[in-house]
Amino acid sequence: MGFFYKNALYKFIVAYLLTYLLTYDVSYHQFADDTQLLVSMDSTNATPAIHGLAHCSAAVPRWFLQNGLQVNADFSAPLLISGQLPTSPPSTLPEALASKLKSLGVTIDSNMRFDCHARNVAKACNFHTRALRHVRSLLIDDVAQTVACNIVASRLDYCNALLSGALAATFDKLQRAQNNLATVVCQSRGRYTGFR
Repeated sequence: MGFFYKNALYKFIVAYLLTYLLTYDVSYHQFADDTQLLVSMDSTNATPAIHGLAHCSAAVPRWFLQNGLQVNADFSAPLLISGQLPTSPPSTLPEALASKLKSLGVTIDSNMRFDCHARNVAKACNFHTRALRHVRSLLIDDVAQTVACNIVASRLDYCNALLSGALAATFDKLQRAQNNLATVVCQSRGRYTGFR
């Protein structure tokens, strides 16, 4: 019964927070305990949008403190996302802009190129592939394929629709991780020639 009360209390607090956010000219997206503040801006005059976001992002931690809660500062960062690099960023930007941000397991960079995300996914896949390599000789083929799909291939597939239109170099990192996995599962002697 305790879980029900905690869950109901959390929903009540979050509903109150979202009502509070509506007083600012800021959109929001919420998933579980993650709330993202969003604002679209005109590239010719970004000042009003940036000021509104700055006021809202300063007010939210105050609201949490007034209600006996706390925002984790390690996971709170502003990120300016632009499809094109501005020649000179607006002078009203906060000084502590993040170059990348992790949300729901996806690393988003300010240019939406997803290079860092692909690097992180490939690193995690290669770590698990090396672990699989150590026990591969003890596994039958079906079990090795199942382990490979569950542990590594699922990481490659997660949110891969975001990579639509990404650079070839971004895909190469993920392709090398997948080729490395295939080499281990198939117990090939040499590495795939595409590895660097």
